[in-house]
Amino acid sequence: MKFPWSHTTIVDMIKTDQKVEEKCHQVTTDIIAGKLNVAEFVEELGPALTHTDASVRAKGTTLLSNVLKDLPRDALQANQVELLCTFYIDRSLDHHTVTPMVLAGIEALTHMTNFPDGAAVRLLRALFERVPCQSQKKPERTLYFQMMLNLAERKEDELKAWGVDFVYGVIGAIEGERDPRNLLYLFERMPSFIRTFPMYHLAEEMFETFACYFPIDFHPNPNDPVAITRDALAEHLANCLGATPEMAEFAVPLLMEKLDSSLIMAKLDSLSLLRKCLELLEVAKLEEHHDELWTALKKELLPAGGTSAAEKELVEATFAAVQALAKNASTDEPSAKALLDKVLLSVMGGLTDASSKQFEMSLRVELSCAQGSVYCAVYVIEKLIPMLLAQLNVDGHVETRVANVLVDALQRLCAVCAHWYCIDRLDPALVGQMHKKLIEVVLQEADGSEQKRSALLALAAVPEMVTSENRYVVYSAMVKILLTATEQPTGTIDAAQECLFSFAIRYQQEVETVVLEKLITHDYAKAETSLVQLVFKTLGKFILYHGYMDKMVIFFLSKIFDPVNERLAIIAMDTLTDVVENGNSSQLGKAELYEQYKLLDRCFEYANDKLSSDCLHAMAQLIGAVVKQLPVEEQHQLILKRLPALRLQQRADLYLASGLLAYLDQSVPLVDHFENLVTDLSKLALETDDERVRDVCNRLLCSLFNRMPDDEHHRGVLKRLLKMIREELKKHNHQAVVILSWIGKGLIARGHSEAGEIVDDIAELLDHPTLGHIAALAFEILSIEFPQLHLPLLRNLFKQKLFVWVMKKLEQKVEQYAETHLKALAFVLAATPHTVLKMNLSKVGPVLLKCLAQTDDKTILEALTIVLRFTREQDPFVQDHLQTLIPLLLKLTLHQSSMKIRIGALECLLYVCKYPTFLLLPFKQSVLLALQKPLDDRKRLVRNAAVTTRLQWFVVGSAEDTKTDK
Repeated sequence: MKFPWSHTTIVDMIKTDQKVEEKCHQVTTDIIAGKLNVAEFVEELGPALTHTDASVRAKGTTLLSNVLKDLPRDALQANQVELLCTFYIDRSLDHHTVTPMVLAGIEALTHMTNFPDGAAVRLLRALFERVPCQSQKKPERTLYFQMMLNLAERKEDELKAWGVDFVYGVIGAIEGERDPRNLLYLFERMPSFIRTFPMYHLAEEMFETFACYFPIDFHPNPNDPVAITRDALAEHLANCLGATPEMAEFAVPLLMEKLDSSLIMAKLDSLSLLRKCLELLEVAKLEEHHDELWTALKKELLPAGGTSAAEKELVEATFAAVQALAKNASTDEPSAKALLDKVLLSVMGGLTDASSKQFEMSLRVELSCAQGSVYCAVYVIEKLIPMLLAQLNVDGHVETRVANVLVDALQRLCAVCAHWYCIDRLDPALVGQMHKKLIEVVLQEADGSEQKRSALLALAAVPEMVTSENRYVVYSAMVKILLTATEQPTGTIDAAQECLFSFAIRYQQEVETVVLEKLITHDYAKAETSLVQLVFKTLGKFILYHGYMDKMVIFFLSKIFDPVNERLAIIAMDTLTDVVENGNSSQLGKAELYEQYKLLDRCFEYANDKLSSDCLHAMAQLIGAVVKQLPVEEQHQLILKRLPALRLQQRADLYLASGLLAYLDQSVPLVDHFENLVTDLSKLALETDDERVRDVCNRLLCSLFNRMPDDEHHRGVLKRLLKMIREELKKHNHQAVVILSWIGKGLIARGHSEAGEIVDDIAELLDHPTLGHIAALAFEILSIEFPQLHLPLLRNLFKQKLFVWVMKKLEQKVEQYAETHLKALAFVLAATPHTVLKMNLSKVGPVLLKCLAQTDDKTILEALTIVLRFTREQDPFVQDHLQTLIPLLLKLTLHQSSMKIRIGALECLLYVCKYPTFLLLPFKQSVLLALQKPLDDRKRLVRNAAVTTRLQWFVVGSAEDTKTDK
């Protein structure tokens, strides 16, 4: 290769040539292509690298290092890397201005695939001895750390053989680091280093290197684009301090010292570090600290502390530390017993008096210990049960509040017992006493009482505790609660259901013959609908329990096909639909309901026009849920069998078709039926007066055109149908507009070419004297999402496409917008992603302001919601139009027909206060005056919003506000 410089010109070129970087890129390309050897390149740079002027040597080294950084990792052979390592080791003795370029070159070399054996030790020894890391600037220290830790990963065996000198060099390099980004890098990488390399006699010195940062006191720069958080630094520092058991030993005295701090964050960091250390250390290493640790933890818990969020977080962290301490001690039973005795003695006073303020905190301390291990759980439960029962079984009257607390405590102990499966390890006499008391509560207390709720939850946790004769007491209580659910509090109902499901798993035969039989045979004919729904929902969950499916399915089918009580049939179908859709069992729909019980066949035989629309709708939903679970081939066979016989003009057949087609897989062909289906559906939608029938037809048309194959035949069907609809539009048929919008919705979602034409047709109707209002509502259909509408083909960004079509069609008429245009635009804008609106705010903004000046509630509410988002973000458009926006918002605070609009306007005015004070001062007096009326609004929520907003406007321009602005 011919170099772009020579020995005689290289120095001058480095001093004067501005294009030296470009020439280096060419050198990199040539080395990669094999046209140039790196040794030749170094030789050509010789005059610059050995120049008497340090600045020239620095620039020459920079050129070499830049070329190395740009080279692929496999571009150099081992002998070439060896040569460069030798060169950089030699350069490490150079002037300090050359050092940054040397570090950059070495860091690049550490990534080379063919890095030679032995070079890592020579490089690092030279750097440790000649280049003090903490004397360098921040970027060079970053390179130093990256190079050092990269080599530690790549050349582990080689550096382990070097021994203690390597560890000492690493400690020397990182000791005293103060840059937060460098510290975060070290905190992330050093735990692995500490676990990999023996620390020899330097373990304490390594620990002290990190201990000086504990606890982290750091306030991030608010203008940092990639901000480092205090929590991230604290978390990774704790990983370093607790990296190994050896390090954790040194950490325990440190964290105990910091637990005495008055700073909550220091305490939280100490507790987090304690939990890490407890995971690593053997109990023998910690036993000597148990007294001090428990004293420090007790100080945070007893007496009960404050109520701020930070104080609550500290209490929760302390409980977690107590649990970890108990778990650690459990590996040695004598140590665990000594610790648990110590803890129990400390909280005994609170536990023996359930009316005291200390009871809850004392109980939670013991529960935290119990969660540590099986041994701890058995110890705590056996100690606490007698204390709690003694307070419940006093001769005199026990205050209801105290009894509630005590039974709840028993329930929480049962929950711990269930967690560890330790009921068999407990003293049978104690278990019997607790069981007797819980059954007594179930028998004697009122159904809605707090004690009964807690007792049922306790029995649900450990159903094996209940003796056979007493189980029937529990069954009777559960049945009674469920059959009087409308009179019971939600907590009691939930407890009864949880207890029922728990017993159902363990005592299947009893639950089936006692509880379920009573619930199934109960006469629900005159029961309240809410009660029937709750009981049926409870029974529906049993379908998914092993051994209960047949009994439950037969029960629900008997209700569904019972012509006597249609209300129960609807609830049964809704329940079964919910189980099929949310039960996580595709076999229920396919193998059981479809194949074994022939549900769909029975529905088709049973359905007739005498059934109500509500019943037929519920049946269609159930059919759709089952069809959704079927394989494609079975769906296809079902369509071939059932669809041709349906006559959509008959109401029952229409709903059955809806169930068949609503969730049909996209790949199931409908080509033989498509034209007849869409023709019959569109005619029925145009002619019927039944609103629900029209809705079913429209949704089916939407789904069918969404999944329609894009071929000549189906496009011809679409064009013929559109032609027929346009003829109806000429007759001013409102339903034709609605049908057109539903078809358009299906086509827009899939990105069909005809969709834009349909949007244009509807947009042109906005000017129509009789169809304009319904055309505006058609844009709501086009825009919003319907939860039960199945659209198998969804194209990315279809909402954005609709926005573009509508704005392109209407943006030329901004000044001429009528109410219908603004209503249509409001619906489209509400469905458009916020990012798209933000990008087009110069076009969208004036439309939103016009919408706020309308009288239609829907138009105002959609526009106000969008304006509120932009105001909250302090968008410049809002700032530029405050003179128009504020009077509009003040007017809306008195908009009597909608409370949501009044509250939204007040909230928007509240966020307006975040704009600069000088912009708000001209409006202050008029706003304060206008906001007096909302203070007397008839709705409490509006009055609350008005008080908050007026107070914020009142302080606009005050000394504190001005200072904040500055």
